[in-house]
Amino acid sequence: MNKQEIKGKSKSRRGRVNEARGVLTEDPKLERHGAQQRAEGTLETFVGEMRRRLGEMIERLGTAIKT
Repeated sequence: MNKQEIKGKSKSRRGRVNEARGVLTEDPKLERHGAQQRAEGTLETFVGEMRRRLGEMIERLGTAIKT
């Protein structure tokens, strides 16, 4: 897991908490903000995972070329 994935998961969790707080306090603005944070975090986690997987594929390709 790389830094971007960790940062994305953290943002997603914060968003989920804010969204729940918005529901409980009946604050639609906080609820929307939380939903947006959660979506951004999910996207950042996905991008981080794809970057990591691409890096791993390039490493395997380099190893395969050397042999």
